[in-house]
Formats: sequence, structure tokens, C-alpha cells
Amino acid sequence: MGADQRETGAGRSSGGAGLGTVGRTLGVLADTWTLLILQRAFLGVSRYAGWRETLNISDATLTARLRSMTDDGLLRTRPYREGGRARLEYRLTERGLDTWRLLLATWAWERAWVPREVPLPDIVHRECGRSSDIVLCCAHCGEPVGPQDTAVSISGAVAGRGGLARVHPRRTRGRLPDDPLSLLPGAMEIIGDRWGATVLGACLVGVRTFTDFEAHLSISPEVLADRLRRFVELGILVRTGDHGYRLTEKGRAGFQIHACLVDWANRWQAVDGAPVDLDISHRACGRSLRVRLDCVACGAPFGRGSVEPPPGTAGA
Repeated sequence: MGADQRETGAGRSSGGAGLGTVGRTLGVLADTWTLLILQRAFLGVSRYAGWRETLNISDATLTARLRSMTDDGLLRTRPYREGGRARLEYRLTERGLDTWRLLLATWAWERAWVPREVPLPDIVHRECGRSSDIVLCCAHCGEPVGPQDTAVSISGAVAGRGGLARVHPRRTRGRLPDDPLSLLPGAMEIIGDRWGATVLGACLVGVRTFTDFEAHLSISPEVLADRLRRFVELGILVRTGDHGYRLTEKGRAGFQIHACLVDWANRWQAVDGAPVDLDISHRACGRSLRVRLDCVACGAPFGRGSVEPPPGTAGA
């Protein structure tokens, strides 16, 4: 199968039949190991040994993720020879490369909101050469966008996400990497887990009570209680006096991650025939939100290659 064919075959390994764009994307991207493998691919890792060594990942887990990421069109394989043996290396496809906004927004949120003994490296914008942060803007009109500036339309049953086949266990056995690049404990609770991502999205559209979460998400009470508890512990949600939950400033800042996920979903999964199940529109210009990430320091947009890699992250 050629690279072009791989890129138009996303969703096959994720049990995505009958799901919409966002529902399918949760099965493709909302997994901690998948996101960490993508991150390292952007930093130059392309071979099995490179991921195994930098991520402290088991052979079984790495093999499964590389297979599913190839089936989902995020990676393509290319043969090479080493020590007389034929091997495969993995390269990001256009679909995989286009996850850069999601990864950058995830990094920026973790860096800003999760205290840690070893800080994440700065985001350095190549174009201006300065350490910076990101601001999410509408690519159509150029204006900054927050959750209060948007409206959400839901078509069909986004709650149908509950029918998504579990491709990987939520908690991978073994120790996750603890180096500063890969330890993203806060962000991975809201994007490295399909139900965490789903609960955050529901919060951002105004769902507030346990009963309403159950009704909107078709989620089991046990799973819902676990995710809500974790979000409260992380300071993403606070309990309210009416037996409900409210997003904190930290939780609302997760809108950047959510918007990048939806934007990617509606551009790439729709190509494969999935219906758009959730659309974010920008109130000011009235158009569906296309995400642009701007540099706070200079005001210019980030591009795919605009982020200076942290020192000492040469690819393997």
C-alpha cells in the first residue's frame, strides 16, 4: 500500500464505523502513547529502537501503537537495511504532520498550568527567536478565540462515542517516561484518554451535573465518577453547591487543546467519509473555526516547523 493510500484509510483500526469525525478521532489520537510517539517523531525519531529507548516503552505496546498509527494513516513505513537485516522505519504522513497544533497546544497548556520540579523547555518561535507562548486565533479573521467567543453545534449523537471500541487500555502497564519532554501528567488526563477528552468537551459546551454528563455522553457511572474526580484533583473542575461541576480558569484554558482536536478531526476524518458530529463556530465572523496558533512575543502565526526543538533532542 502506498503512502497516499495509507493516508486515505484512517479509522480502520479504531473501530470507527458509524462514528462521526470527533468520535473517530478519539479512537485515533486520544491515547497517551500515541501522542508521545507523535511527539518524538516530530523531534526526529523514526526507528523502533529510538522510541523504545527514549520513551521506556515495552515492545508489545510500541508494536501495537506503531501498527495502529500506520493503519490510521498517521505514519507510513519505509524499508531500510541495518546489519544485513531488512527493517522498517516510520515517517509522519501529512495527516500525522498536521497534528502539530494539537501537540503544541498540549505542551503549552502543561507548561502553563501544571507545577513540576523540572520545567518543560520553553516554546521558542524560530521566526522571532524568542521564548513565547501561544494564542489560539481564528484562521479566517485572525482574531483571538476563547470558549466564550464560540458556539457549538452537535449533529447526530456525539454521545455515540460511547460505542467506540477500546483499542488500547486506558492505563498502560509499565512506567511512563519521566524525562521532562515526555512527562505530561496533567495534559494526558484531558487528551491522552478518550473519556477525559470527552468530559472536557462536554464541560466546555456547558454540561455541569453528573446526571447531564451521563445523559449526553452515554458514559458509565463508574468511568464518569473517576474522570470527574481526577479533574477536581487536578484543579480543572471545582464542585458547586448545586451538586454540579464548574470549569476553573485552568480548565477553560484546555479549550485550546479541545479546539485543535476538533479542527483536526473535521479536516481529516471528514475526508474519509465520517459525518461532522461536532462543529465549533467563531461568533465574530460566523464561520467554522479553523485554528491558527500565534506567537505571543511577535504576533506572527506558528507554522509546522516554527518551534525550535529543545536542546539535546536529536532523532534516533
